[in-house]
Parts: sequence; C-alpha cells; structure tokens
Amino acid sequence: MDMGMDRLIEFGKEKEDSSMTESSIVDDMDIDEPAKAEKQHRIDVGRGGKKAVVYLNNLEKDPEYQSWPSVEEMMMRMQFGQGPAARRNLFTLLIVVDPASGRGVHPAISILAQLINSQFPVRIGLLIVSHDDIAEKKVSKPGAFENGNRPFHASDALAIIKHISKKYGGMAAISCLVNVFQPQIGNVVTVQEYINSYVTFLIQMGVVMPEKESFIQQEITLILTFPEDDEDGYEQSFDFAVQKLLEPGMSFFNGIPLPEASDPNFGMGVNKILQYEQRQVINKVFEGKITDAKPKSVYAMLLTGNNIHQKFHPLLRTGTEAKYAPMSTSANDLSLIIPSNKSPADVDAFFVVEAVVDVDSIDGINSAKSFLDLIHNAPEKWHDSRDISVAFRIVIEKEGIKGDPTKGSGLSGLFCSASRLRPNILKRAIETIMDAPSYLTAIKELTRTNDFFKDSREVLSDITTYVSRCSNKGTLDDMKNYYTINGRVYSPIEGALGPFLTTDDIKMLISMELDKTMGMTKLILPKLLPKDGKESNKESTLAIHNAVTLSVTALNHMFSQSESSVLSSQRASSGIVDVMEKMELSGEKNTLYLSWNKEYAKKKLQVEVSVILDPLTEPTQRVAPLLLAIRDYLKIPLKLLIAPRQIVENSLPLSSYYRFTLDPLASPDNNPPAALFTNLPLNHLLTVRLDVPETFDVQQYFAVQDADNLRCDAKYGCADEAYIRANNDGKLPEDSQGGGIELTRIEYTLKSLLFFGQCYDATTGSPPNGLQLTLNKSRLPKQQSASKIQIHPDGSTSQIEDNNEVDIGALSRDHTDTLVMKNVGYWQLRANPGMWDLTLADRGAQIYHMVDGSVTPFGRLIVDKDSVSFTSKSLIMKDFTDHRELLIVKRNVGYESDKLYLDEADIVSTNDDDHDRNETVHVFSLATGHAYERLLKIMMLSVTRRTKSPVKFWLFENFLSPSFKESAMYMAEKIGCELEFVTYKWPEWLRAQSEKQRIIWGYKILFLDVLFPLDVKKIIYVDADQVIRGDLTELWNLSLEGAPYGYTPFCDSREETLGYQFWRSGFWANHLRGKPYHISALYVVDLERFRRETVGDKLRAHYQQLSADPNSLANLDQDLPNYCQHDVKIFSLPQKWLWCESWCSDETKAEAMTIDLCNNPEHKEAKISMAKRIISGPLFEESWEELDAEVSNYYQEYLTSRQKSF
Repeated sequence: MDMGMDRLIEFGKEKEDSSMTESSIVDDMDIDEPAKAEKQHRIDVGRGGKKAVVYLNNLEKDPEYQSWPSVEEMMMRMQFGQGPAARRNLFTLLIVVDPASGRGVHPAISILAQLINSQFPVRIGLLIVSHDDIAEKKVSKPGAFENGNRPFHASDALAIIKHISKKYGGMAAISCLVNVFQPQIGNVVTVQEYINSYVTFLIQMGVVMPEKESFIQQEITLILTFPEDDEDGYEQSFDFAVQKLLEPGMSFFNGIPLPEASDPNFGMGVNKILQYEQRQVINKVFEGKITDAKPKSVYAMLLTGNNIHQKFHPLLRTGTEAKYAPMSTSANDLSLIIPSNKSPADVDAFFVVEAVVDVDSIDGINSAKSFLDLIHNAPEKWHDSRDISVAFRIVIEKEGIKGDPTKGSGLSGLFCSASRLRPNILKRAIETIMDAPSYLTAIKELTRTNDFFKDSREVLSDITTYVSRCSNKGTLDDMKNYYTINGRVYSPIEGALGPFLTTDDIKMLISMELDKTMGMTKLILPKLLPKDGKESNKESTLAIHNAVTLSVTALNHMFSQSESSVLSSQRASSGIVDVMEKMELSGEKNTLYLSWNKEYAKKKLQVEVSVILDPLTEPTQRVAPLLLAIRDYLKIPLKLLIAPRQIVENSLPLSSYYRFTLDPLASPDNNPPAALFTNLPLNHLLTVRLDVPETFDVQQYFAVQDADNLRCDAKYGCADEAYIRANNDGKLPEDSQGGGIELTRIEYTLKSLLFFGQCYDATTGSPPNGLQLTLNKSRLPKQQSASKIQIHPDGSTSQIEDNNEVDIGALSRDHTDTLVMKNVGYWQLRANPGMWDLTLADRGAQIYHMVDGSVTPFGRLIVDKDSVSFTSKSLIMKDFTDHRELLIVKRNVGYESDKLYLDEADIVSTNDDDHDRNETVHVFSLATGHAYERLLKIMMLSVTRRTKSPVKFWLFENFLSPSFKESAMYMAEKIGCELEFVTYKWPEWLRAQSEKQRIIWGYKILFLDVLFPLDVKKIIYVDADQVIRGDLTELWNLSLEGAPYGYTPFCDSREETLGYQFWRSGFWANHLRGKPYHISALYVVDLERFRRETVGDKLRAHYQQLSADPNSLANLDQDLPNYCQHDVKIFSLPQKWLWCESWCSDETKAEAMTIDLCNNPEHKEAKISMAKRIISGPLFEESWEELDAEVSNYYQEYLTSRQKSF
C-alpha cells in the first residue's frame, strides 16, 4: 500500500461528518439526477502538460493496484453490483490549485479522497499555479530563500509535492495537500512554517521517523534554496495554464470541466458529471473500445474527436443552457456579408453571425463598429478540418434614435444592403451618420466622398430602396447588444475577453454548433444548388447561405423550447414550414418536407396539422399511425418535416419494433383491430410488450407460443405451427389444418378500466396518506337490469323496456379497495362499465367526509361554497377516456387531530392465540415466460405440500400466459390451495422502466401496500424458482421484532464466491455501515405495519430519486430495500430460510427450509439443469424431477378436461 493511504482514508471518514455539499458525492453517485444525455464538452488538458501536471498515481503501473481486477473481470463483477474498479487509468481527475492562496482546501480534493476510499479507478493530476500569476499573466519569482522567512509561493508547493510524491508515494503527497495547505485568508505564511508543517505531518503519518525530522527539513530546505534549472516545472505549469485558460479553483474529470470551487452547488454538479462519465467509459468497455490492451491511453482516446476544445473558453464556463433566438424570416439576402469566396458546393456547414445592436446607445454603436472590424479582419479558415462558410449580419434592436428618427431607419437600410458595401465603408458610414446633425446631411457628405467606389455611392444614395426590402430587428425583447450564431445567443463576458465579439468567440461557437449544423447543411444544401452544375454567383450564394442558415436557426430555436412553451413552439414550427416552402423544399422532390391534402385547405377547414419528427425516436413510432389516420381518413391538411438527429450516442436509438393499433375501419366481428409485424429477424429472441393507456388493464387472452421468448426453431421454422411441431415430435394435432402461412398469433383482452386520481385534505392541502377507499358496484333498482341499459357512442344512456326483474346487487359482488398514497395523493381502482360507489372505509370514514371542490392551476385547493358533506361518491364508467378523479376530504368535527392508523400501543389483540395454525398463509409470487411458469407451479406444489396451514397464492397477473392461468387454477383445486390473481397499473407519475425484467422487479417491491386487498394482513414472497423443504407456517408466525418486513441475508459460507459479494467493499460497504445485504428471493411482509408506517411511500420516493440514473439499482427489487435500511428497518431472517448454492456452502444445505436456484457468478447453468442436479437426493422427500412430473400430470389432466368440455 502506498504510504499515506491510511491517512487519506481517515480524512475521507472525517469528511463524511462535515456539512460540505460534496461530502457525500460517492454515496450519491448512483442515485441523483443523471447528467444530461447530450454530449459533454471536454477540454484537452492532457496534451502539452507532461512537465506541467504532476500525476500522483498510475493504476496501470503502481504495485498497489496489481491486485485489482482486469477490465474483463471488472465487467463481470459490475453485473453483480460492484463498482468499476480495474487496473486501468479509466478516469483522470485534474485539479488546478494554489496551495499558497489562503483560500482553503479545493473541494475537489475531498471528492478525490472519497473516490480513492471507494476504490474508484481514478488517476490524480495536480496543476499548481499561483492565483496572482494567472491574474497578472506573468510568472512571479518567489525570491531568495532567506532562511525560510519569505512568503510561501505556489512554486514552493509544486517542488515539495513532487519531492514527497517521488520519495514517499503519491498518496502521501495527497494527504499533505489535504492536511497541510490550509493557510488563513489574509495571513502571510512563511516557507519555513510550511516546511515545519510538512515534516510534522509526515511524522504523524508514520512516513518519517521522529529522529529523521531535522534531516527531512534540511532536504526540503535544500530543494527550495537551490531549485534545479528547469526542472521544478513551475514555468511549464504556468505556461500550460495560460495556454489552456486555466486558473486555480478549476478541476476536470476526463477533461470534462467540474463546477468551480466557489460554486455553492459543487457537490451536485460533480455528482452528475461523474455519473455521466462513468456511463460513457463503461459503454466503451462494452463496445470493446477499451480493453486491457487497448487503447494505449484511455485519457488520450477520450480527449480525441468532436467536442474537444483546446482551451477552456469562457463560453464553456457559464454553466447555463444554450439559448436560441429565432431569426426574422423577413431578413434580406443582401443584408449578409460573406468575407470568403467559397463555392457553396464545397462548404460543410453554413453559419450566420448576427450582431444585435441598440443604435440609440454608445455601446450599441461601438458594438457595430467593432463587429465590422472583426469582419474586415476575418480569418481564411474558421475550423481546422472542415470547410466553414461564415456570413455576418448587423441587426438593430430598435430603429428609433432620440432627436432624429431618420437616423435609425437609415442605419437599418445600410445594414439591409450590407452585402453591397465593404465593412470599412459601412463603419465609416455609421460614424458619419452618428456625427452629422441629421441623416440627410450625412448621406450628402458620404456620397460626395471621392474615396468611395461608385457603386458604394449609389447604394448610399438609394438607401430607402433597401429599407423596404427587409426588416432587420432583434427578436429578444429582454436583451440589448448581443450576438447570435445560427440563433445561439452569446453576450461576451465583461472583463474576460471584453464586451465585444472576438474571432476566438466565433471559433468556439462554431465548434459547439458544428455537428448538428453540418448534418442540417448536408440535408438541405443539395436541394438548393444549381441543377445544371454551374458555379453559383454572388446573388445565388447569398440566397443559399441565407436559406440554409434560416432553416438551421429555426430548427435550433424550436428544439430549444421547453414543452411548456406551447406558443413559442407553434411559432417556431410555423416558421420552419414557411421557410421550407420558401426554399421550395416541398412535394415529391424532397425527402425532408412532405405535405398532403392541400386541396382540402382551400375548403376553409379550420384545422391544419404541422409535424416535425425525428425518425429515430420512440415517440415517432407512436405518432406515425395517427398521422396516417389524419392524412387518409380525416383528410386534414398535413405538413411533415423530417429532422433526424445527426449524432447517435453509444447505442442504437431504437431497440424495438413498434406497431400502434389504430384502424378507423376496425370492427369487433369482421375486422378486429390488430398490430401486424412482418419481416422480423429470424435469428433474434423477441419479446412482446404492450404499450396501452393508463386507464387500460389489458391481459393476454390467447397465445400458443411464449410471448416472452419468441424464436424460430432451426428445424421447423417460425410461428405457431412450427412451435407446435417442435414440441410434438414434428406432428400437428388432428384438428389442425396445416400448410398455413407462418403466423404467430397473440390475443389480448381489455379486462377492466381504471378510476384513478388524487386525494387531498382540504385543511392541510396534503394527501391523507393511508386513507382507505372502496369501490363497489351500485345496487340498481330491480326494474333496471344492467343488461338493458344501453350506452351510446356519445356517452349518453337509455333504458330498454324489459319486464324481467333482476336484482343486480344480488348477482354482482364486485368490490375493490385501495389506499391513498403520500406520493402525489395518488389512488387507483379497477372497474368495468357501469355505475360504481366510491366510499371512504375503516377509520377514514370516521375521521373524514368528502366535499366538492377543485384545484387551481397554481395548486391551491378550493372547496365549493355550497358543497355538502358526503361519504360516498357515484362514478360512472361509460367510455374509454381518462377517468381521472379529484377527491377532496375534510375532517369531521371532533377528529381534527386523529390519526388514520392507531399507534401500535393502542392496537388491542383480539385473542391470545393470534398464530392459530389454521390461519391461512398468504404467498405472493410472479413469473414470466413458459419456463418460469413451469418452475412456479413446482414452487406452489412444494409450498402446499410442506405447509400444514391452509395456503392461498396471490400471483401477479400481468405477465402470465392464458394457458398457465387456467391450468394453475385447475392444479390449485387438485392440490388443495387457493389461488387468486392480482394486478396493478404502473402510475404515469412514477418513473417507468423500459426493460421487462426491471418492470417485473418494480412490481415485486414498489406496490406491496396497494397490490392486495386491505384485509390481507401479511404476505410471504417466494421466488418462482424455489422449492420449499420446510413449513411456511413457522415463517408466518415468526416475529419480525418491529420491522415491516424480513429478508434473509446473503450467505457467506461459500468461500469461492466471496469475491463477487460487491456489498463487502466500496459504496455498499460505506452505505450499509455494518448492516447485512439481503437477498430478495424470499421475504415476509407485515402488511399492517407496512401500511401504517407508510413504507410503500418511502420506497417509491427513494426509487424515484435513485432511478433518475439508469445505471443505479442494478438489481432493483433487491438494491432498493437494502439501500433504504437506514430509513426502513429490515429484520434479518434466520439463514436457514434461504439456501442458494452460489453463496451457501454444501454443509448448510441440510438445514435449509427453501432452496433457491439463483445464478452463479462464475459460470452459467440452465435453470432446469440446475434444478435437477441440486434438488435431488436424501435431503428431499421428492426430487425436482418427481415434482415436475406431478405438475405435468396435472397439466395433462387439465387439457383432457378442457377437451371434454368442448
């Protein structure tokens, strides 16, 4: 171990208790808001700094990292939740610091301490320079040593750090940096005082023996008294900092700028960037771009390519979002000044730089003149590797000038005809106009000037002609004297590069906008070039440049609008369509802009649809069928602009095939609505997943194949017929026709609809968390049979005369119940068409009553003045629209302070024999796919057979096949257990998961408080792939000692897999602080306590925060409760309640109550093969194969009984 590591760890622990914002960066790395998906800008702070930057460690060469895993091993461990620790310099942190400044410890150093303590693979670089030297742009000499009495200087710190790092190791140097360099602001500290501090600290660390104190002091004194000629490197450090525009207080993570040290949100900003960069690097490892052998330098690879900047320009430091302004569509081509003579056909990207000036101010006039100087001295090349054409335009913020309004309109005319005037002439004209007593006097003076060209005099004399042709006016009312480049707004920072635009500013803006501008140019330019191959003249070049940049600017502005800026988006959309039409990019000739049904627009239709789509997005997949219906059936005028993204990050933007079932001509009998997928790949494993409205409870109704594992058979081919042959020795049933087309048919049914909404307490304005709601079918009068009430398409109802009297209340016992969540006061209840009564239940009916009211757009609750109190509300399910309901409740008199849940001490037990062995044991499980459904039946059989109490299974319905549900009900009846299916609809406000496995994990943990009927007081979850050896009654009766749920800790008795237990080190070890990490394959939940302590709300709140980072919660159902242990207590079940071969030793198997077929981290093995091997022998009354055969027999009996019923 490098000397100083122990002290650094101690420092990290001390920082955990501090109040610094960044103190919990490592803990929060996987849970906070993720960095933006868009590509981060990087500064090349790697090249050119060989002697300038001091690197304190090297993970690829230093001996203390040799025991770290390889990149390949790291990826395997990460699959089991471990961090990205590998002996590669995957991440480099550069800190720019002045230890002698008296400004305290750079916050990035405390972040660094935590990263190292968490075994994060970070290489550390220091750039030590003086604040004062950087500010004054020159190196200051610290002067003679003078027995150490002179002030301490940054160059002294650099020399000492290099010496300590070389002699005692990089970690010792970091520890000194953290613990010694903390002078007070305003205090002058001498060199000798610092030397004494260093030596004292080295002795405290144990790096230097006390008897060596004087020797070490002399050694450091000698280094500072007689520095080597070059080679203290301070001048190189200074030159590097100036070249890259760096200064103390800055830091960079793989070249990405971190927030500055003075930023109050430093910790949050660092957290986002660390998350972003970890994803980028790990993705490159997955793609094979980073291995143990390549590239030679990960750092150099990351600092190569697009979005890499050679210096830290102020534009990259603002930390604000890019703001875009729309360009005036009436801007004249002739208002552009193009200094270069490039042929448009040779240009990679077009840019227009606009100076928006207030001509009624000195600053505005000076901005315009400075802008013209810049144009006059414009460079030949604006980019190192791309041909860029840059045009310039001056736009006036307002025309009026006090004292002479004609001056403003005159200047507007000048700028509208700028292409016909040289920049120096324009500047002279501005000066003359502003100095003259009147505009007319100025024009006469200018036209008499002989040193102007004749054509310039003609333009000046006929300036009013150009005023009528365009209207160059700024589009941002809240800003004056600013610049735009293709719409991106930039206001130079005063005091940095001055108040005026510079060439460096433009180059930086070009580099920041280059990628998307090149893409748009490539799409638009070919439609504008002359068709005959002739070279463009000046007029056509101006027109092409104006058309391209006008379109690019409009797109930039549109895509920068937030979703709430509806009006702005509409304006932008309309502007783009107008621009495209003006460019004649319409009809069949172009692939970008399409329009239909123009003839219907002439019929004075009030509706016209304009759409802008990126074809590589999921929303486009959803909206395409709607556009077809708008075009083909509604015949509404439709305009479509295709705007594909130009950069695709990391992976394919679309990973699924999507069909939207929308058929206006569909009918239930002759033409049922269907989604048809054709030309699918034959060598892929496919999964079907539905995307339905929030109000729909849709379940699978028919399927031959496993909808989770659709694949082609190598021998028999694809589709249902091939699947039947593959599972029936190549034969088809006698009733099968055979010879049909290759078709896989899966049918779904709309099982129920949802009432859902929010509930608030009228007094507090907050949700009445835990309020119980029930939904019951209304009891209709006997003469009104439900089957005789007709619901019309418009939602109205009518009664059909019928003499038969039916008591619907006697026939229907429909009932559901739920709780009001604390999370946004949400509730949901399932229902079918008809009338329903929503009622307050249990203590909620005693404490609250309902009132009528509403919520204002600002979130304020308003109770209707004439509202009466009621405890039941009638709801009608009469259509398929959004049945969102607002419930407002108010406390009853005398219950103003009562709780919905009694305290535990107030709960009276009904008898002393609460754990009656005849009490039903409730077991919850879920599965998806035929293989796991097979395992699930075996689990059900083993539970029922081993448990002496009655058993009722609650199976999550959403992912089960129709054949399983029917056959499982049959088997349950035969083996003597109860079975009921439960379901819940993932709320839209809760962050969704896209992968099916993660969706299943979410349902396993996030909705336990509302998934079961409220009279179910306890539940035991058992994974589908388990076999039970013990009596679950024992687990049911086990005291959880005040915890809402109990889990079994992971075994640690199998030594060969201990290295894969990620929770033993890094983030999880720090977070758990000695608490065990539990496995989620089996757990017991005290639902009464779970609901009373609002555990569901706590889990959902933590999930919402953690899931913001898609890389967090790798094992969602397991990581979430373990992470929340400090907030929600877990009772650790005895180890015997879950045995898994991967983690538990063979010696402990004999006492195991349950056997779990969990995956082995060292090798893969099929579940069925594992089950046959593990669940056999004298420890089991029946082997797995015997249980499987019994389940198969029940299934064959079910099939036989089903055939007889037909």
